[in-house]
Amino acid sequence: MHGLLLGWGKALYKARWAVVTLWIVFALFGGYAFGKLTPLLSGGGWEVPGSQSLTAGKLLASEFEGRSESSLTLVLKDPKHAVGSPEYNEKLKLIVGRLQTEQGVSGVFSILNASEGIGSGLVGKDPNLSIAFVSMDTKIDFLINEVPDYQDRVVEQAASLGAEAYLVGGAAFWGESSVQSQEGLAKAEMIVFPLIIIILLLVFRSVMAMVTPLIVTIASVLAAMGIIYLVALQEELSVFVTNSAMMLGLGVGIDYSLFMVSRFKAELAVEGNTKQDALVKTMTTAGHTVFFSALTVIAALSALFTVPLAAIKAIAFGGIVVVFVAGLASLTLLPAVLVILGTRINKGSIPFLRPRANDRTSGWKRWTNGIMRRPVLFLVVTLAALGAFAYPALDMKLNSPDIQTLPADTSVRQGYSLMENSFGIGAANQISIVLRDEKGDLSSPEAIAKISALQAELSAQDHVTGVSSVMSFFPGMEPAVVSGVLNGGESALPEDVKYMVDRYVSNDRHTVVMEIELDQHSSSDVGSDFIKHLRDTLLPAFELPAGTTFNIGGETMLGMDSSKAINDSLLPALGVMLVLIFLILVLSFKSLLLPLKAIVLNLFSVAATYGILVLVFALGYGSQIFDVESNGYIIHFVPVLLLALLFGLSTDYEVFLVSRIKEEYDRTGAHEESIAEGMEKTGPLITGAAVLMVAVFAGFSFSGVLPIQMLGFGMAVAIALDSTVIRMLLVPVTMKLLGRASWWFPGKKRKPDATPQRKRSDNSLSLENK
Repeated sequence: MHGLLLGWGKALYKARWAVVTLWIVFALFGGYAFGKLTPLLSGGGWEVPGSQSLTAGKLLASEFEGRSESSLTLVLKDPKHAVGSPEYNEKLKLIVGRLQTEQGVSGVFSILNASEGIGSGLVGKDPNLSIAFVSMDTKIDFLINEVPDYQDRVVEQAASLGAEAYLVGGAAFWGESSVQSQEGLAKAEMIVFPLIIIILLLVFRSVMAMVTPLIVTIASVLAAMGIIYLVALQEELSVFVTNSAMMLGLGVGIDYSLFMVSRFKAELAVEGNTKQDALVKTMTTAGHTVFFSALTVIAALSALFTVPLAAIKAIAFGGIVVVFVAGLASLTLLPAVLVILGTRINKGSIPFLRPRANDRTSGWKRWTNGIMRRPVLFLVVTLAALGAFAYPALDMKLNSPDIQTLPADTSVRQGYSLMENSFGIGAANQISIVLRDEKGDLSSPEAIAKISALQAELSAQDHVTGVSSVMSFFPGMEPAVVSGVLNGGESALPEDVKYMVDRYVSNDRHTVVMEIELDQHSSSDVGSDFIKHLRDTLLPAFELPAGTTFNIGGETMLGMDSSKAINDSLLPALGVMLVLIFLILVLSFKSLLLPLKAIVLNLFSVAATYGILVLVFALGYGSQIFDVESNGYIIHFVPVLLLALLFGLSTDYEVFLVSRIKEEYDRTGAHEESIAEGMEKTGPLITGAAVLMVAVFAGFSFSGVLPIQMLGFGMAVAIALDSTVIRMLLVPVTMKLLGRASWWFPGKKRKPDATPQRKRSDNSLSLENK
């Protein structure tokens, strides 16, 4: 690899202007594409193939009139007038009339076209509030990008009429999530970029050295967004792709640039080195580190493709693209810019930040030598502390993003709150039981009787506040009579009753749906326990119509299915990740024990990060800092993403530190002295890089988008732990304990210990002086 980088460094010196020109074109296209990316992104991708929630969702969307993935619910509250009054009805009529002009809206069913009996079901405890069903004939992917505008117009119109109106539903939730994602990204950038500029100035002590990594990083992120845009034209990608890719791209881009620029400046300062010499040396040292670091992060993210969720795969793809492009820019664009600048990289130096000459042993070397005198003590105490931090993770609960992840002041959240206050918590996140008989008629007297019995059985369960089925619209009627109406006299039914019946019984009579309301949120333990009882005990034991199968749908079931899929794939993903990282580190270090040591220490770091994440976001200790509600759980995809990112980025510092130690060891053969020397050479840079990374990730933890906040906070904590506790403490003491066995590799010749030889030389010199 060194030979390849050496040759590339020489070739790059000649082709520097062509490389810069090419990257300018990439960045310009990326900037153009980035502006058009958001409308292409989707809120979907959380369904598990073959799961009950996915099957139920597909049946609900395809078999029943008035239902689809993109259906919405209108919530209208008039503080001054009761539902049904002329004033209320006039406002509702105006809002519905204008809403029906929106693209994709095929109809609105409200109290205006419902009889008293059916209409009463559209009014809850609040006499001033009603709901209406908004039927859509457009795909949810399109609607997610349009519904925020629909929402704004509905809210604005209602406010002008002295009322409150909101659109709620899955499409509204994901549409608002997309808006929050964009606003959070802008907010994070406002926080992050000033911090990056300040920290780069402190690290490099010159304006030009600060600007160069920043420009290269921005160019690489834009180019990566261009690639993501081209893929998004063909494939469904999650709305979280831009946030996670931007966060990771800024982090690794600045990190890699820091390594490259620092080494170039150091080599340029060596007497007799030309800028070409400095470039070639930088490519074979820092370039080697960047190459293997990017390869490791990509390998770690690739393991996420074992998770059977399209959204996770999309986020992993975005991360891989941005890390690949950042690595490529660091090995092409940045070296080209550095060789063009030459000594001008130091232009704009800040006088009061210039380093002072000091002949004393550095603090880094004194620290390293100090901890290596008592390696067992420091190892045991540090691992015990990390274990204590990791303890809360033993009770980590996962759940899918739900309405509680949105800020309280958003329109969708306010609409849900109004609906919950009037109809109950379960009204906004009902559990659906979809019964399907491919051959039999579920509107027969026998089938209707069993459906009625099941409804009664469900209504008697704890925490159930309501159960709806086709029988709900024929109160007091016998099942045989209801069956007769459905099979012979449905055309004679009033339009509003027929509309509601068609929402619960399919036209071919092979599918029916029942809806259950609980007194808990969809992400609650009560909701999960109820569904487990429903799925595993109640429904299998209940005598359903012969040949009938059941599938359970709704937010709670979707969250359980996706959480289970992530949990089940966690160990396989970890296994793939560890094998790939081990192989890459073996290639990088030409050692077997050092990669194993790195993996074990990273596991401690990840566990401690999980524990702190649970402590803050699930248990609520300090969550007010981030202005979020602690609901007792972690968003299900955050831990698995953290696992991949942490292993990738932690290995970044491992490669940088151990590569420099190896460089010293290969030169001198002195094991402990090489550790101290490597720490001295890389300690300040790793600290600076870590401060930059922590600043970037911490900025995203204040973005206002809960999953991204969790991810940003987790990454900031992990990098802080990794760059201090792991890299600056555990790596030196474990390498001290491993001794020269650290460098063992099958077939590799053992390097003679240089330390005794140096001592003999010193003694002979003193004898000669005598």
